[in-house]
Amino acid sequence: MICGERVVIAIAVLLVVGVGSEISLPLSSDSTHLCLRSFLFVGIGMAAVKKVFLIAGASSKNGTSVAKLLLAEPGNKYIVRVGARDPTKLSALVALGAEAVVLDTSLESALAAFNGVDGVFIVVPFLAGGAEDILIENYLKAAKETGTKHIVYLSAIDADIKTSHNHKKHEQLVSESGIPFTILRPTSFHENAVSYKSETIKSQGVFYSSVGDGVYTSVAIDDIAAVAVAALTEPEKHVGQTYVLTGESVTEKQVAETISKIIGKPVTHVNLSPEEYEAVLTQVTGSKEYAAAVVLLDKNRGEGHFAKVDPALEQIIGRKHISLEEVFTKNASAFKA
Repeated sequence: MICGERVVIAIAVLLVVGVGSEISLPLSSDSTHLCLRSFLFVGIGMAAVKKVFLIAGASSKNGTSVAKLLLAEPGNKYIVRVGARDPTKLSALVALGAEAVVLDTSLESALAAFNGVDGVFIVVPFLAGGAEDILIENYLKAAKETGTKHIVYLSAIDADIKTSHNHKKHEQLVSESGIPFTILRPTSFHENAVSYKSETIKSQGVFYSSVGDGVYTSVAIDDIAAVAVAALTEPEKHVGQTYVLTGESVTEKQVAETISKIIGKPVTHVNLSPEEYEAVLTQVTGSKEYAAAVVLLDKNRGEGHFAKVDPALEQIIGRKHISLEEVFTKNASAFKA
Protein backbone atom coordinates (compact mmCIF):
# COMPACT_ATOMS: atom_id res chain seq x y z
CA MET A 1 0.00 0.00 0.00
CA ILE A 2 1.14 3.56 -0.64
CA CYS A 3 0.84 6.27 1.99
CA GLY A 4 -2.41 7.72 0.67
CA GLU A 5 -4.13 4.38 1.27
CA ARG A 6 -3.08 4.41 4.92
CA VAL A 7 -5.14 7.41 5.96
CA VAL A 8 -7.71 4.95 7.32
CA ILE A 9 -5.00 3.46 9.54
CA ALA A 10 -4.13 6.92 10.84
CA ILE A 11 -7.76 7.66 11.65
CA ALA A 12 -8.07 4.36 13.49
CA VAL A 13 -5.02 5.17 15.58
CA LEU A 14 -6.50 8.59 16.31
CA LEU A 15 -9.59 6.99 17.75
CA VAL A 16 -7.40 4.90 20.05
CA VAL A 17 -4.90 7.51 21.27
CA GLY A 18 -7.25 10.47 21.23
CA VAL A 19 -7.10 13.90 19.67
CA GLY A 20 -4.45 16.46 20.43
CA SER A 21 -1.75 13.78 20.18
CA GLU A 22 1.18 13.35 17.86
CA ILE A 23 1.73 9.83 16.63
CA SER A 24 5.49 9.28 16.76
CA LEU A 25 6.77 5.92 15.60
CA PRO A 26 10.42 4.86 15.41
CA LEU A 27 11.96 4.86 11.94
CA SER A 28 12.30 1.39 10.48
CA SER A 29 12.42 -0.33 7.12
CA ASP A 30 8.66 -0.80 7.36
CA SER A 31 7.26 1.97 5.15
CA THR A 32 4.08 2.03 7.26
CA HIS A 33 6.10 3.65 10.03
CA LEU A 34 7.41 6.29 7.63
CA CYS A 35 3.88 7.02 6.50
CA LEU A 36 2.27 7.23 9.93
CA ARG A 37 4.95 9.60 11.20
CA SER A 38 3.59 12.19 8.79
CA PHE A 39 0.35 12.59 10.75
CA LEU A 40 0.17 15.18 13.54
CA PHE A 41 -3.21 15.23 15.20
CA VAL A 42 -4.39 18.50 16.68
CA GLY A 43 -7.67 20.02 17.84
CA ILE A 44 -10.89 18.33 18.79
CA GLY A 45 -11.81 15.60 16.35
CA MET A 46 -9.64 17.07 13.57
CA ALA A 47 -6.41 15.89 11.97
CA ALA A 48 -3.76 18.15 10.47
CA VAL A 49 -1.10 16.71 8.21
CA LYS A 50 2.57 17.53 8.55
CA LYS A 51 4.19 17.92 5.16
CA VAL A 52 6.96 15.46 4.43
CA PHE A 53 9.97 16.57 2.42
CA LEU A 54 12.63 14.24 1.07
CA ILE A 55 16.18 15.43 0.37
CA ALA A 56 17.64 13.04 -2.20
CA GLY A 57 21.40 13.41 -2.07
CA ALA A 58 21.38 14.81 1.44
CA SER A 59 25.08 14.15 2.06
CA SER A 60 25.96 16.78 -0.56
CA LYS A 61 26.60 20.38 0.52
CA ASN A 62 23.43 21.52 -1.26
CA GLY A 63 21.31 18.73 0.20
CA THR A 64 22.61 19.33 3.70
CA SER A 65 21.91 23.05 3.49
CA VAL A 66 18.30 22.50 2.34
CA ALA A 67 17.70 19.94 5.10
CA LYS A 68 19.06 22.27 7.78
CA LEU A 69 16.83 25.14 6.65
CA LEU A 70 13.73 22.94 6.73
CA LEU A 71 14.65 21.54 10.14
CA ALA A 72 15.20 25.07 11.47
CA GLU A 73 11.59 26.07 10.78
CA PRO A 74 9.91 27.05 14.08
CA GLY A 75 7.61 24.56 15.76
CA ASN A 76 9.01 21.40 14.15
CA LYS A 77 6.86 22.32 11.18
CA TYR A 78 7.90 19.63 8.69
CA ILE A 79 9.01 16.02 8.63
CA VAL A 80 12.38 16.05 6.89
CA ARG A 81 13.57 12.78 5.40
CA VAL A 82 17.17 12.65 4.23
CA GLY A 83 18.45 10.03 1.81
CA ALA A 84 21.93 8.91 0.84
CA ARG A 85 23.72 5.77 -0.29
CA ASP A 86 25.32 5.66 3.16
CA PRO A 87 22.86 7.01 5.78
CA THR A 88 25.54 6.89 8.48
CA LYS A 89 26.96 10.04 6.85
CA LEU A 90 23.75 11.83 7.80
CA SER A 91 24.12 11.55 11.58
CA ALA A 92 24.45 15.32 12.03
CA LEU A 93 21.09 15.86 10.32
CA VAL A 94 19.49 13.06 12.31
CA ALA A 95 20.68 14.80 15.48
CA LEU A 96 18.74 17.86 14.30
CA GLY A 97 15.56 15.81 13.87
CA ALA A 98 15.75 14.35 10.36
CA GLU A 99 14.83 10.80 9.36
CA ALA A 100 17.67 9.07 7.49
CA VAL A 101 16.98 6.44 4.83
CA VAL A 102 19.02 4.48 2.32
CA LEU A 103 18.68 5.98 -1.14
CA ASP A 104 20.86 4.60 -3.91
CA THR A 105 20.27 3.98 -7.62
CA SER A 106 17.82 1.10 -7.01
CA LEU A 107 14.08 1.45 -7.54
CA GLU A 108 13.48 -0.44 -4.29
CA SER A 109 15.28 2.18 -2.19
CA ALA A 110 13.55 4.99 -4.05
CA LEU A 111 10.07 3.53 -3.46
CA ALA A 112 10.73 3.30 0.27
CA ALA A 113 12.28 6.77 0.52
CA PHE A 114 9.58 8.52 -1.56
CA ASN A 115 6.68 6.88 0.33
CA GLY A 116 4.37 9.54 1.74
CA VAL A 117 6.46 12.44 0.44
CA ASP A 118 4.88 15.79 -0.47
CA GLY A 119 7.94 17.32 -2.09
CA VAL A 120 11.45 16.17 -2.98
CA PHE A 121 14.68 18.08 -3.56
CA ILE A 122 16.92 16.10 -5.92
CA VAL A 123 20.70 16.42 -6.02
CA VAL A 124 22.30 14.03 -8.50
CA PRO A 125 25.79 12.85 -7.45
CA PHE A 126 28.57 12.32 -9.95
CA LEU A 127 28.19 8.70 -11.09
CA ALA A 128 29.90 6.98 -14.00
CA GLY A 129 28.64 4.52 -16.59
CA GLY A 130 25.14 5.87 -17.04
CA ALA A 131 24.27 5.37 -13.36
CA GLU A 132 23.04 8.98 -13.07
CA ASP A 133 20.38 8.31 -15.70
CA ILE A 134 19.29 5.12 -13.92
CA LEU A 135 19.07 7.05 -10.65
CA ILE A 136 16.86 9.86 -11.98
CA GLU A 137 14.65 7.42 -13.90
CA ASN A 138 14.07 5.36 -10.74
CA TYR A 139 13.42 8.49 -8.70
CA LEU A 140 10.73 9.53 -11.15
CA LYS A 141 9.17 6.04 -11.22
CA ALA A 142 9.05 6.08 -7.43
CA ALA A 143 7.64 9.60 -7.33
CA LYS A 144 4.80 8.62 -9.68
CA GLU A 145 3.97 5.40 -7.84
CA THR A 146 3.95 7.00 -4.40
CA GLY A 147 2.09 10.15 -5.41
CA THR A 148 4.84 12.70 -4.79
CA LYS A 149 3.32 16.11 -5.40
CA HIS A 150 6.31 18.26 -6.36
CA ILE A 151 9.90 17.83 -7.53
CA VAL A 152 12.61 20.48 -7.11
CA TYR A 153 15.55 19.46 -9.30
CA LEU A 154 19.01 20.93 -8.82
CA SER A 155 20.45 21.49 -12.27
CA ALA A 156 23.18 23.97 -13.27
CA ILE A 157 23.59 27.18 -15.22
CA ASP A 158 25.53 25.30 -17.89
CA ALA A 159 22.88 22.62 -18.44
CA ASP A 160 22.58 23.54 -22.11
CA ILE A 161 26.21 22.57 -22.73
CA LYS A 162 28.00 19.32 -21.93
CA THR A 163 28.70 19.11 -18.20
CA SER A 164 29.92 16.55 -15.67
CA HIS A 165 26.22 15.73 -15.13
CA ASN A 166 23.64 15.10 -17.86
CA HIS A 167 21.46 17.89 -16.50
CA LYS A 168 19.72 18.76 -19.75
CA LYS A 169 18.44 15.21 -20.19
CA HIS A 170 17.41 15.04 -16.54
CA GLU A 171 15.54 18.34 -16.80
CA GLN A 172 13.62 16.95 -19.74
CA LEU A 173 12.77 13.74 -17.90
CA VAL A 174 11.54 15.72 -14.89
CA SER A 175 9.49 18.15 -16.98
CA GLU A 176 7.89 15.32 -18.97
CA SER A 177 7.14 13.17 -15.90
CA GLY A 178 3.70 14.66 -15.33
CA ILE A 179 4.70 15.60 -11.77
CA PRO A 180 4.69 19.32 -10.88
CA PHE A 181 8.30 20.50 -10.89
CA THR A 182 10.66 23.41 -10.33
CA ILE A 183 14.15 23.48 -11.81
CA LEU A 184 17.03 25.38 -10.23
CA ARG A 185 20.00 26.36 -12.39
CA PRO A 186 22.62 27.83 -10.06
CA THR A 187 25.87 29.30 -11.29
CA SER A 188 29.27 28.44 -9.78
CA PHE A 189 29.28 28.19 -5.98
CA HIS A 190 31.20 30.65 -3.80
CA GLU A 191 32.26 27.59 -1.81
CA ASN A 192 34.08 26.05 -4.79
CA ALA A 193 37.07 28.24 -3.98
CA VAL A 194 37.14 26.74 -0.49
CA SER A 195 36.79 23.17 -1.75
CA TYR A 196 39.06 23.26 -4.80
CA LYS A 197 41.46 26.19 -4.47
CA SER A 198 42.38 26.27 -0.79
CA GLU A 199 45.13 23.62 -0.83
CA THR A 200 47.33 25.36 -3.40
CA ILE A 201 46.56 28.73 -1.82
CA LYS A 202 47.79 27.39 1.53
CA SER A 203 50.92 25.76 0.09
CA GLN A 204 51.84 28.08 -2.79
CA GLY A 205 49.74 31.25 -2.50
CA VAL A 206 48.20 30.53 -5.91
CA PHE A 207 45.22 28.80 -7.53
CA TYR A 208 44.75 27.57 -11.08
CA SER A 209 42.06 27.66 -13.74
CA SER A 210 41.68 28.30 -17.48
CA VAL A 211 39.08 31.08 -17.16
CA GLY A 212 41.52 33.86 -18.05
CA ASP A 213 40.15 37.35 -17.45
CA GLY A 214 36.55 36.32 -18.08
CA VAL A 215 33.68 37.62 -15.96
CA TYR A 216 31.38 34.99 -14.47
CA THR A 217 28.74 34.78 -11.75
CA SER A 218 28.94 33.05 -8.38
CA VAL A 219 26.38 32.16 -5.70
CA ALA A 220 26.32 30.88 -2.11
CA ILE A 221 25.05 27.36 -1.44
CA ASP A 222 22.90 28.65 1.43
CA ASP A 223 21.15 31.03 -0.99
CA ILE A 224 20.42 28.16 -3.37
CA ALA A 225 18.99 26.27 -0.40
CA ALA A 226 16.77 29.22 0.52
CA VAL A 227 15.26 29.17 -2.98
CA ALA A 228 14.80 25.39 -2.82
CA VAL A 229 12.98 25.67 0.53
CA ALA A 230 10.74 28.41 -0.86
CA ALA A 231 9.86 26.17 -3.81
CA LEU A 232 9.21 23.13 -1.60
CA THR A 233 7.09 24.91 0.98
CA GLU A 234 5.15 27.17 -1.40
CA PRO A 235 4.96 25.09 -4.58
CA GLU A 236 1.98 26.98 -5.97
CA LYS A 237 4.28 29.99 -6.51
CA HIS A 238 7.05 28.09 -8.29
CA VAL A 239 5.62 25.09 -10.18
CA GLY A 240 6.73 24.99 -13.81
CA GLN A 241 9.49 27.53 -13.31
CA THR A 242 13.17 27.25 -14.20
CA TYR A 243 15.27 29.69 -12.17
CA VAL A 244 18.80 30.82 -12.98
CA LEU A 245 20.37 31.51 -9.59
CA THR A 246 23.24 33.99 -9.35
CA GLY A 247 24.69 36.17 -6.62
CA GLU A 248 27.35 38.46 -8.04
CA SER A 249 29.71 38.72 -11.01
CA VAL A 250 33.44 38.25 -10.44
CA THR A 251 36.77 37.52 -12.13
CA GLU A 252 39.50 35.17 -10.97
CA LYS A 253 41.62 38.22 -10.19
CA GLN A 254 38.87 39.55 -7.89
CA VAL A 255 38.61 36.15 -6.20
CA ALA A 256 42.36 36.22 -5.53
CA GLU A 257 42.23 39.79 -4.22
CA THR A 258 39.29 39.00 -1.91
CA ILE A 259 41.01 35.97 -0.39
CA SER A 260 44.27 37.93 -0.06
CA LYS A 261 42.51 40.70 1.86
CA ILE A 262 40.86 38.24 4.23
CA ILE A 263 43.92 36.13 5.07
CA GLY A 264 46.48 38.94 4.94
CA LYS A 265 48.88 37.40 2.43
CA PRO A 266 49.26 37.63 -1.36
CA VAL A 267 47.15 35.24 -3.43
CA THR A 268 47.54 34.96 -7.20
CA HIS A 269 45.50 33.36 -9.96
CA VAL A 270 47.60 31.38 -12.45
CA ASN A 271 45.88 30.86 -15.77
CA LEU A 272 46.65 27.61 -17.60
CA SER A 273 45.84 26.62 -21.14
CA PRO A 274 42.79 24.37 -21.44
CA GLU A 275 45.05 21.43 -22.27
CA GLU A 276 47.32 22.04 -19.27
CA TYR A 277 44.40 22.48 -16.90
CA GLU A 278 42.62 19.36 -18.15
CA ALA A 279 45.79 17.32 -17.59
CA VAL A 280 46.14 18.67 -14.03
CA LEU A 281 42.49 17.98 -13.19
CA THR A 282 42.64 14.48 -14.66
CA GLN A 283 45.64 13.69 -12.50
CA VAL A 284 44.04 15.13 -9.35
CA THR A 285 40.53 13.69 -9.78
CA GLY A 286 41.28 10.53 -11.76
CA SER A 287 38.41 11.35 -14.12
CA LYS A 288 39.13 12.61 -17.62
CA GLU A 289 35.39 13.06 -18.19
CA TYR A 290 35.06 15.33 -15.17
CA ALA A 291 38.21 17.27 -16.09
CA ALA A 292 36.96 17.87 -19.64
CA ALA A 293 33.62 19.15 -18.29
CA VAL A 294 35.35 21.62 -15.92
CA VAL A 295 37.58 22.90 -18.74
CA LEU A 296 34.52 23.38 -20.97
CA LEU A 297 32.83 25.28 -18.13
CA ASP A 298 35.94 27.46 -17.77
CA LYS A 299 35.86 28.14 -21.51
CA ASN A 300 32.27 29.36 -21.31
CA ARG A 301 32.98 31.38 -18.16
CA GLY A 302 36.03 32.91 -19.84
CA GLU A 303 33.92 33.92 -22.82
CA GLY A 304 31.40 35.65 -20.55
CA HIS A 305 28.45 33.33 -21.17
CA PHE A 306 27.56 33.23 -17.46
CA ALA A 307 28.38 36.85 -16.59
CA LYS A 308 24.85 38.21 -16.20
CA VAL A 309 23.40 38.57 -12.70
CA ASP A 310 19.80 37.31 -12.69
CA PRO A 311 17.37 38.99 -10.25
CA ALA A 312 15.38 35.80 -9.55
CA LEU A 313 17.27 34.71 -6.43
CA GLU A 314 16.85 37.91 -4.45
CA GLN A 315 13.25 38.27 -5.60
CA ILE A 316 12.42 34.79 -4.25
CA ILE A 317 14.30 34.94 -0.94
CA GLY A 318 13.41 38.57 -0.24
CA ARG A 319 16.87 39.70 0.83
CA LYS A 320 20.34 40.52 -0.46
CA HIS A 321 22.43 37.56 -1.60
CA ILE A 322 25.28 36.21 0.54
CA SER A 323 28.47 37.71 -0.86
CA LEU A 324 31.64 35.96 -1.94
CA GLU A 325 33.52 37.87 0.74
CA GLU A 326 31.12 36.68 3.46
CA VAL A 327 31.67 33.03 2.48
CA PHE A 328 35.45 33.46 2.27
CA THR A 329 35.53 35.21 5.65
CA LYS A 330 33.53 32.42 7.26
CA ASN A 331 35.97 29.87 5.83
CA ALA A 332 39.17 31.90 6.22
CA SER A 333 40.96 29.11 8.08
CA ALA A 334 40.76 26.89 4.99
CA PHE A 335 43.08 29.26 3.11
CA LYS A 336 45.66 29.61 5.88
CA ALA A 337 48.65 27.31 6.26
